[in-house]
Amino acid sequence: MTASLTLHGLHKSFGTNHVLKGVDLTVPTGATTALVGPSGGGKTVLLKSAAGLLRPDSGRVDALGETDVRRWGPLRPRIGVLFQRNALFDSMSVWQNVAFPLSRRGAPAKQARAEAFHLLAQVGLDQRAGEAPPVALSGGMRKRAALARALAGNPELLLLDDPTAGLDPVLAASMEQLIRHLVRSRGATALIVTADVQDLGERFDHVAILDRGRIVWHGTGKDAAPQRHPLLAAA
Repeated sequence: MTASLTLHGLHKSFGTNHVLKGVDLTVPTGATTALVGPSGGGKTVLLKSAAGLLRPDSGRVDALGETDVRRWGPLRPRIGVLFQRNALFDSMSVWQNVAFPLSRRGAPAKQARAEAFHLLAQVGLDQRAGEAPPVALSGGMRKRAALARALAGNPELLLLDDPTAGLDPVLAASMEQLIRHLVRSRGATALIVTADVQDLGERFDHVAILDRGRIVWHGTGKDAAPQRHPLLAAA
């Protein structure tokens, strides 16, 4: 089994708060892996560390064959990140938000705009939504716009922080289905933080539980039954 992302003994503290306490995790290539666990257990810190946005105090992150986070400049276009609160720029239109990473990588303006609208169409947003500012969209539409931006440049590794947070159950299911389809159709790999532990085996290929800074269970989606670990019981 090949891995697109491997975490080796990650430790991360903020002052006296020891958030990650020796995290080891392997994310298989071409699969969707769910990261679940109690609120405040370090899931977002782990995801940001995996994305190179936070530098661990000790341990190592191997992503797409690179083992030194200090040399991740050329690697970043190959990693797409979706933040829990979307992190869209209010000063830009939706399509400009999606085109932003493409423009920063040197894509001509016309090409970046065309690719942005193509990605928005993939996530179910039309031209009118693309021309609007993020504040004019519903919460679900902003999530889709943030996903489109994470997909810009056809990244090999997707790191998605609770992409269905705040959505109603129907829209959340639709969003997850869209993510699975896009991941599989693009041959990408995804690590997805989620607070919803119901039917994990039907929604993800692999599941990892992070509790109090440590991975306490890791297995296939099919094995992620409530009897395997108390934290896999539906909330």
